[in-house]
Amino acid sequence: MSSAPNSIRIGSIVRGPTLPEPIEVLAVAPMGSAVKVIGRGLNTGLTRDPVLNSDQILHLTVSAECEPFDGDARLFRLGIEAHRLGLAYEYDPFFSLSIARVDPLPHQLEAVYGYFVKLPRIRFLLADDPGAGKTIMAGLLLKELKARGLVRRILIVSPANLTFQWQRELTDKFRERFDVIRGDVLRANYGQNPWQERDQVITSVSWVSVVEDARESLLRSRWDLVIVDEAHKMSARSEDHKTYAYRLGENLSKMTDHFLLMTATPHKGDPDHFRRFLALLDPDVYGSIESLQQAMREHEAPFYLRRTKEALVTFPHPDTGEVRKLFTNREVRTAAFDLDGEELDFYDELTRYVEDQSMAAAGDQSARGRAVGFTMAMLQRRMASSIYAVRRSLERMRDRREKILEDPEAYRREQIERRIPDDFDDLTEEEQQRIVSQLEEEVLSADPAVLREEIARLTKLVDQAKELEGRDVQSKLNKLRSVLTEEGIFADPKMRLLVFTEHKDTLDFLAGDGRDGRPVGKLREWGLTLTQIHGGMKIGDRDTPGSRIYAEREFKESAQVLVATEAAGEGINLQFCWLMINFDIPWNPVRLEQRVGRIHRYGQEKDCLIFNFVAQNTREGRVLQKLLERLKEIRRELGTDQVFDVVGTVFPSNQLEKYFRDMYARITDEHKIQDRIVRDVSPQRFREITESALEGLAKKDLNLSAIVGKSAEAKERRLVPEVVESFFVQAAPETGLSPKETGKSSGVFRVGKVPRNLLPIGDRQESRFGRLGREYGKIVFNKTLLPSDPSLEWVTPGHPLFEAVRTDCLDRFEDHLRRGAVFFDLHRNTPALLDVFAASIKDGRGSTLHRRLFVVESAISGEMRVHEPTILHEVSPAPVGTPTPADVNIPNRTVVEQFLYQHALEPWIGVASQDRMDEVTRVARHVSISLNALIDRQQLQLAEFLNRQVAGQTVQGLDGIIAQADQHLDELNNRLENRKRELELERHCTISDITHLGRAWVLPHPERTSPQLAPMVRDDEIERIAVQEAIRNEESRGWVVESVESENRGFDLISRRPHAEDPKTFVEVRFIEVKGRAGVGVVALSENEYRTADRLKNDYWLYVVFNCAGTPQLHVVQNPARLGWQPVVTVEHYQVNAETIFTAEGGEGRRG
Repeated sequence: MSSAPNSIRIGSIVRGPTLPEPIEVLAVAPMGSAVKVIGRGLNTGLTRDPVLNSDQILHLTVSAECEPFDGDARLFRLGIEAHRLGLAYEYDPFFSLSIARVDPLPHQLEAVYGYFVKLPRIRFLLADDPGAGKTIMAGLLLKELKARGLVRRILIVSPANLTFQWQRELTDKFRERFDVIRGDVLRANYGQNPWQERDQVITSVSWVSVVEDARESLLRSRWDLVIVDEAHKMSARSEDHKTYAYRLGENLSKMTDHFLLMTATPHKGDPDHFRRFLALLDPDVYGSIESLQQAMREHEAPFYLRRTKEALVTFPHPDTGEVRKLFTNREVRTAAFDLDGEELDFYDELTRYVEDQSMAAAGDQSARGRAVGFTMAMLQRRMASSIYAVRRSLERMRDRREKILEDPEAYRREQIERRIPDDFDDLTEEEQQRIVSQLEEEVLSADPAVLREEIARLTKLVDQAKELEGRDVQSKLNKLRSVLTEEGIFADPKMRLLVFTEHKDTLDFLAGDGRDGRPVGKLREWGLTLTQIHGGMKIGDRDTPGSRIYAEREFKESAQVLVATEAAGEGINLQFCWLMINFDIPWNPVRLEQRVGRIHRYGQEKDCLIFNFVAQNTREGRVLQKLLERLKEIRRELGTDQVFDVVGTVFPSNQLEKYFRDMYARITDEHKIQDRIVRDVSPQRFREITESALEGLAKKDLNLSAIVGKSAEAKERRLVPEVVESFFVQAAPETGLSPKETGKSSGVFRVGKVPRNLLPIGDRQESRFGRLGREYGKIVFNKTLLPSDPSLEWVTPGHPLFEAVRTDCLDRFEDHLRRGAVFFDLHRNTPALLDVFAASIKDGRGSTLHRRLFVVESAISGEMRVHEPTILHEVSPAPVGTPTPADVNIPNRTVVEQFLYQHALEPWIGVASQDRMDEVTRVARHVSISLNALIDRQQLQLAEFLNRQVAGQTVQGLDGIIAQADQHLDELNNRLENRKRELELERHCTISDITHLGRAWVLPHPERTSPQLAPMVRDDEIERIAVQEAIRNEESRGWVVESVESENRGFDLISRRPHAEDPKTFVEVRFIEVKGRAGVGVVALSENEYRTADRLKNDYWLYVVFNCAGTPQLHVVQNPARLGWQPVVTVEHYQVNAETIFTAEGGEGRRG
């Protein structure tokens, strides 16, 4: 429809070839023969202000001044629902739970929804004790931020050995696919920047902070959210001693808006060290120690949350109300044994070789000398593991030396300086094995005479080892068989056992299959069913034999024993097993704790039993025994498992290996090492951390009642599968997609190929929602169906298929919204007009904090009310062409908008502003404390320099020092003023982007007086009496009642039971729908009420009050959705007779 300039008016929707998108006109300004149109883009929300000449105006399409109300009401309702589900995170208080495969714990909900998402910019240190599920909290956060469109590019930085665990958890639980970037990816993308080309990346903190190419290319990228796991590795002893990792943290902090640090060991008991760590989040808030000291006095620090194990509990059991600790008990026993005479002879002979080589290596300060020293220590570790493992290493070393002997000059030419990485213990098992195999090739001298002598010694050791392996008796195996017998493994085929070893050769010795040169494993010979996990296996999946995840499944379902190397400590969850054997002890005690964490974790229902195998007549065995006993003593003395959590802080991961290497080089001896352990691993050292004043910032309990109460109320607004399914099944056919249910009420739908028209939408949205498939098999909307069939695809808001359908519907149904529609209402006496709006709250920086939908009802009497958009589920679509009231004064949209602001938007922004004010005020106070302390110190220093100058002291360069100090003072003052301005912008909130989405008439249902429908029609006076009776009943029980009758939420009242000791905290909630009848008769629920009842189940209560015209009688029914309601299709209602209510009534009914 061509337009004249005067047809363009405020509020009209304008489309045309000269406009990048449809715009809602906000103002029109004549410009001679042209017109300047100022408006807001309907797709982007951006302001558009084209100047259009008369010819261009003729090609515009302008919406009618008054809606014709000839749109399809069914599609009108679907269009509004598409808008609402696009903002699902606003209506569902725990939105990400509805789209993630997790059942969260109370402390996880508290962290994400009570702390993270309330912050304008998320800069946070989460420092819960181990086992809290920090990965789950991070996943919930990133899903919330992605749903809001606040983040697209996400970087996760973790220790190398945890990268797979992160990748797996995010894929399995959150459907988020992340690429792991390591050296091979960087090399394969030479000349490009893979950091910039991938939107969701996981990388290793040690690799990216140390390798220059990796670091430099990373620093040329930009991220929306950065998450750092094991963030305590980013620490700095002082401003002058910043590690590579700390500098990386400083750079990452500047490269992102949202920055989440996670660790279980946030401090070492040193406030200044901790202050520098927190400064990574915000150098203004934690610029000086004074800010942290203030936080310690208040027992609460900005951007910091730490909960101890005592605070980690489950939700109350729904039937018994029991609250359980997350972690069962664990018992660690030492399985000590003695090497017999021949074994001890071999050990002594090997030790002499190791010491000779180590002493020579100690005199060689090159990388080669350090490599040989490392290899010798590794030999002793392998000896402690199994004779088979050390023999295999000795053979490889001998063979390599024989090869060098053939051409020593070639070896000298090809020799490269091989370095042992500082973070060797944090590397993945595959990387460790690669480094060890390279280091085994190193020799101190390529002199033929020296090589021949060494080859002879190695050959003798290999022969000795083979003799020992050929014997029927091996001391360690005897001990293993004895433990297995005592614990009942051979007697109970259903019992599960996890065996850990450091070395793949030992794994083969215990569990080998006899193929490709591998031995038949001893456990296999003993008749046990086995599976295995080691670093050479691909990650795979549960259906790929030979992969790690397949082995995990095999162990759970059929194999009695899993023999694993450290690879099983990387993202494998084995809480169905409670018995574990450490066949060898890692020299890094943190590794030992990681192993235990595979079985001693949330979901473990039994107490765990762990055996540590130690050869007590070897030097290494005695030292390890001393360390384990020392930790056990301290655990007993301090009375907390936190000892094991912070052992890596007290006793560095590579400390024991350094001691042993010094012992082999005869720099120290066994007794001195034991003395050092007693001195360093002391109760006092642990107390400095576990009882530090900084631990006053930790929460040792949860306000569980408040979380339970909030969770119960959250159920009412939860995004439930039925809502998603209802929308998708109705909307998808409009887009060309035809979901077919596989069986009656199965909840499983076949979809097939995705229509071509949806593919471009999927491509546009890929960066936000992931890749849209070209074809889908079977889909479900309810995640409880997923365990029944691994091939099912779970579709929710945020899924690329759902979002493609929703976006296409917004475009297709927009015309119906613009034209208006007509609905019928069974309970209405007079017509009314509904205006649907969307509105946002923004802060002073332009960030959108909230966006929601609102419906304003305008009665023909002029009275107005505000509703939730679910009011459209209380009415039924009228046929297209239904006549609308004539000669009715339709309210001006500006008047409606003013009413909306006064009665809904103003109260809404009041609550949001107060929340924002509280958070920003707290941050501003700490910024002021911190920066003013720095300014005061700088002023004192400047005054001292000026006094020296006045006193005429001759100090070289004093003028320059004064100028520099003056400049630094200016910088600090500017920093304070700039931050104050930023916080002021964050503090102030405004209503913005009020958008009119559509308008509809609601008319009295033409058949409301018919015999079939008349008994279902509501009588307002009878309903008032019924509600009063229901409120009186609740208040007599001591509950607090809130009426939400006008909000169309599917019930009338919310009744809350206060906590006995804290009346402001509520521990139980009921959502009550009240139905009143003058006498006794049929009870009906609207579509919205029925769906809400079905969704809330036991939390939904139907209070039916019969005989309201005389003596009211209250009948109380819990979970009324179970009653067998009969649908009345013509009015989208459901009904039951009075007898059904009497039969279903619980014991709470109060008869008048």
